Order: sequence, then C-alpha cells, then structure tokens
Amino acid sequence: MSKKTGQEILAGLERLGDRPALVSGARIWSGEQLRTLSLDIRRRPGGQSEDGAQVLAYRLAAMLLDEQPENEFCASLAEWCRTLEQPAVRMAILSPLAGFGGDAALAAWSAGMAVHHEVASLHPARALTFLERAAADCAVLPHPALALSDLAPLRCVFYDGTADSMLSAGDIATARRLLRVDVAGWIASDGAHVPASREQQRLEREAARIESLATLHPSVAEAAVVPTQSGQWTIFVVPAAQQRSHSERDEASARVVDEAKTLLDDAFTDLDLTAAIRVTETLSRTALLSMLHALSRSDLFSTPDAVHSEHEVFRMANVASAHQPLIRRWLRVLTEQGLLRFVGDGWSSTLRVSEYSDDAQARAWAELEADWRATLGSSGTIEYARRNAERLPELIRGEQQAVHLLFPEGRTELARALYRESIAARYQHHAVRTLVSGIAAGRDRIAARKPLRILEVGAGTGATSELLLPALVGRDVDYLYTDVSTFFLNQAAERLRAYPFVHFGLYDIDVAPRTQGFAANEYDVVIGGGVLNAARNSDASVRWLTELLSADGWLILTEPTVEEFWVLASQAFMLAEASDGRVSTEATFLSRTQWNAVLDGAGLRRVLDLPEQSHPLHPLGHRVFAARAKQDRVVLCTEDLIEHLDGRGCSGARIDVVDALPRLPNGQLDRDALGAWARRPQRVDWPRSQSQTFHTEENHHD
Repeated sequence: MSKKTGQEILAGLERLGDRPALVSGARIWSGEQLRTLSLDIRRRPGGQSEDGAQVLAYRLAAMLLDEQPENEFCASLAEWCRTLEQPAVRMAILSPLAGFGGDAALAAWSAGMAVHHEVASLHPARALTFLERAAADCAVLPHPALALSDLAPLRCVFYDGTADSMLSAGDIATARRLLRVDVAGWIASDGAHVPASREQQRLEREAARIESLATLHPSVAEAAVVPTQSGQWTIFVVPAAQQRSHSERDEASARVVDEAKTLLDDAFTDLDLTAAIRVTETLSRTALLSMLHALSRSDLFSTPDAVHSEHEVFRMANVASAHQPLIRRWLRVLTEQGLLRFVGDGWSSTLRVSEYSDDAQARAWAELEADWRATLGSSGTIEYARRNAERLPELIRGEQQAVHLLFPEGRTELARALYRESIAARYQHHAVRTLVSGIAAGRDRIAARKPLRILEVGAGTGATSELLLPALVGRDVDYLYTDVSTFFLNQAAERLRAYPFVHFGLYDIDVAPRTQGFAANEYDVVIGGGVLNAARNSDASVRWLTELLSADGWLILTEPTVEEFWVLASQAFMLAEASDGRVSTEATFLSRTQWNAVLDGAGLRRVLDLPEQSHPLHPLGHRVFAARAKQDRVVLCTEDLIEHLDGRGCSGARIDVVDALPRLPNGQLDRDALGAWARRPQRVDWPRSQSQTFHTEENHHD
C-alpha cells in the first residue's frame, strides 16, 4: 500500500527528530518539523506550494491518505531505500525536488538520512563547492555527465537519466576505479524513477519481443529495436531476400526504358541536331583559343618562337596556388588539341598569334553568339562563357571569383540559360522526364500503397524539374527538391507553387545522408542532374545516394564524360579538386567507363546509358545513366509492417528500413551504432515562405 510507504518515510523523519532533515539554501527543516508539516497537511489538505519543503510534505501527506495498492512510485521508493541501506548519512541533491530529486529526498528520509538541496547546476565548480559545504557522502545529480567529474570524496552518486543518455558500463567502471565512487542511473518510467539497470532489463525484454514480432512479417529478414528519449521505439528492419528471377526484374526495367527511348526520340524531331552540334563544337574551339589568349595577355606565347616551361607559365601569369592544377590541365588539353606543342622542357604555340589576338577573339565570340541564337533560340550560355573569357587573367590570379560571373549581383539569368540552352542539356532533361514519368505510370499500375518518393539532389536552378514536374501532375508523387544552397531553394519554392506535391530541403552530396537527417531506403527514385561532377568523391556520393534508395529503386544521373573546354575556362574555377578517379586522369569529369565503374562499385545494376552510339549526340559525351538498386531485396512497405505491429500491441514506433544491421567484429549487434542511428538529426526542410538571401555554394548545379 502507498500508505505503508508513507508511514515508513514518516518514521524516518521521526528518527531524525530535531536534527536537520532538509537544508535548502538558507532554510533548514528538522525531521520533526517536516513530520509535523506533513501530518498537518494530511488533516487539512489545501493548495500546493513551490516551496521545496512543502512540495515534499504534500507528496508525503498524499501518500498517507492513499489507500490504493502500491504503485510504481512506491516500488521506486522501496528500491531507493534498499539502495541506501549502505551506511551513508548525508545526501546532497542537485536535481529539482519536484521530480527525481524529490524521490531521492523521500527515500533518504525513509533511511533516516539528512538532505542538502540546491537548485540544479551542471557547472562542476559550483557543484563541487556545494558538495564540500554539505559534507555529503551521497549525491543525486541531474545529468550523467556530471557523475564523471571528481566532485568530492563521495561514496555513491545517483543521476537522472534517459533511455539514450545512460552511462556505459565502461564509464561506470572508470568512475569506480579512478574516482572510487559507485555510480547508478535512475530513469523515469510509468510516473516514477526506477534504477536504470532495472529499466534497461525491462527495455531489453520489450525490445526482444518487438524484434520477434517484426521478423514474423514475411518482408523482414532481420530487426533490431532501440528505445528513444521520447519513450518510443525505433525499429531497424532489413528487407527479406527477393524471390523474383533476374529475368523478371530485367523485363520490368526494359519496359520502362524502351518506352522512354521512344518518347525521347520523338521530342527532337523538330530540331536541327546537325546545326546544334556544330555550334557546340564551335564553342569548344573558341574556348580553347580564349585560354591561349588569356595566357598571351601575360606575355606568354605572344611570339611564334616563344617557349615556356610550366614554372614560367605559373610565374608570368601569377597563377593562384588553388588554380595551378587547372592551368596544368589547360596546358595538357591545349597540347592534345594541337594548339600547343611540347618543345624540350616547355611549350610553344602552333598557331599564328593573330588567331588568338584581341580582335580575333572579339570576332569569334560575336559570330558564335549569332549562330548560337539562330540555332537554339537564345544565347545566355555564350554571354556567360564570353564574360569568363574576358576575365580569365583575373580568374587565374584569384582576383575574380568565378561564382560572381555565374550569378552577377545575385541574378540567375545566366545560370538558368547555362543549364537549359545547349542541345546536350535539352536531351538530358527530356531523357529524365520520359524515364521518371514512365516509372510513375508503372507504379500507378501496380497500385502502390504510398506515393512515389522522388529525391532530386543539386536541383539548383530547376532545369530538370521544370520539365519533369508537369509530367507528374495527377500522379501519386512526393517530390523533394534539394540543393546545398538555400539561395536556390528560396527561388524554387516561389517558382514551383503550382506543384503541391513538391517539398524543399537541404542536401549536401559530400556528406553522409544520415548525418543530414535522411533515412536509408527512403526514396524510390533519386535524380542528380549534372551535379555529381562537383562532388569531391563521386564513389562516396553515389554510395550515399544508393543508401537512400529503396529496394528496386532507380538512380538517374546526367553527367558530362568528356572534357568540356568552355567549362575549363569558366566553371572549373569553382570546382574543388576531386579525390576519385579524376585524380589519375587529371580530368575535370569522369569518363563513361569510370562512371560505369562507380555505379558498379555502389552495387547498382545498370539499365540505361544514353545517347546510344548511333545517335548524333553520342560524340558530345553528355550521358544519361539509369541504374536499379537492391534488386536482391523485396520492397518492404512500412505501412504493412506498422499494421502488423499495431495489431500485436506495439504502436507508435518509428521504422527505419536499412540495408544491413551494424555489427561488431565478433558478429554481435553494435548497439552503440544503432543508438547513434536512432538519434539522427532532424532533416532541414525548407518552407515556401522563406525570404530570399543571396548565398550560393561554389558547386556546379543544374
């Protein structure tokens, strides 16, 4: 009975008599005073008080009046009393008396111990001063971290914890060895604080029960359960093996791919591909001449017989150290394209100086702009490339920031043109549109229980999405438009208001998705339109994107796979040096062969690589890759699993579908890793109403 527990506490206060039972700030209450106060409140119950002594007296009086069977709180107090049977005589409490500290105080009185209390403070120096003044041999602390500080010559320390903040067995052993103090955590459970060890045992039993229930579902191969601070559960599940044959899976992919190819060919029947390819090649030639022209403005290659070493090029052009690898690439490309030749230990020009003079450059850019506009309808790309060509000496020296040429005064007109005008860009965007719309249509046919979840990374100016989204209207789709820069999200949120199924968020291709708040197996389609060439390591970035894909998911990438000479003279000044296959080739972009190796290395099954070799655009080297993920696993519908668990007494859990459970070298589950997974940070979603600020990252965005 709770009344019996109250009487035991009352007896403890009676044993204290006139000696101090509670010291809080400047106030001291004897055992007899607190006993009398509690009995008076029992006889004349009234309102509550914020005063520490009265808070505890009201709790004690309520227990003396309660005739109900013993509850969890009473059991908790009994546990406290058993714990305090060691000969400790004075307890110092830094936790609030209205909660954990109050439980400890009542238990201490039941054991005949005096209590010293101070408002909670996590500062070790203040805590040490208080404990020394109280001369306590037992302390109750509000946080486990404080328990590992050498606060005073204490014999035992109790701390208030949560399911995911308990000190490890190793921490407790260290405290016992170095500080010679016993440390025990207590945790809130069912309205009272109970020993963490007992709560941990209860949680382990419940976790084992939930794991067993989860693995009864036919789509689950393995499960592991972790309690969260909110009192809920995170259930990590590994999908079961896929029973469908490879031929069945290949047929499903082939149907989508074949339909996309047919629609893609129809999209370019009205465009003169030959003329579009010709102006693209002219842009490449003009950009090469611009590089040579920029070097000549530093008195390099300004005469037919001039020969310059790499060191001399760097010195005379005053090349910034960050750009030296790029200018070294210039020398290699200019040599490969026949504009320079290597002589002895340096280079000389193979062209007449007049071919890359100021006048020649002005004529070349003017003619190119007219041809580009006549062929493709606008010439923002040429305006951007020409601006860079004019400022190349300053870019080389690091005096001009390349990002400001792409976004002059924070405007996006040039960037928008850059990712839309060229024939290669148009082909890639149409390819993504036809492929993803076909995937969405096929998903509708199989009556999926939830929307098609699409993630676009590096969405930038929206060149891919503005063509794709109209084709998804009327489909059951959830589309997350992400970029590393809030600047692009602000503009997209305003521009795409007509598509309520589109949401916005931050995603950095150079950072593991879990650390950004993204869960594994969260998306059915992941799109990267011309962004992964800006990754520091494409292998890592693609592996992370694959992690985000659900079983049978699609990864769709558009990437250049040959050296883009106009990029070398513009955007390359914004790109960080890579640490992937580009290191060995000293190239700006991965080759087609290297991209295939990246996809294979991520465990993906390649199903599409366009344009085909017979296509006129094939020589331009701009590829569209599509690959399928995790085809050896079933598609695990979390809604089905939630219903399965709800019907068996386990509701409100968060389910994370993972590719594998983390394990220690001995094969045991790595519970610490699971706990870290369960505590993943909140994903940064971007509301449509955010005000615009100019902030761009120096990356290549679509």
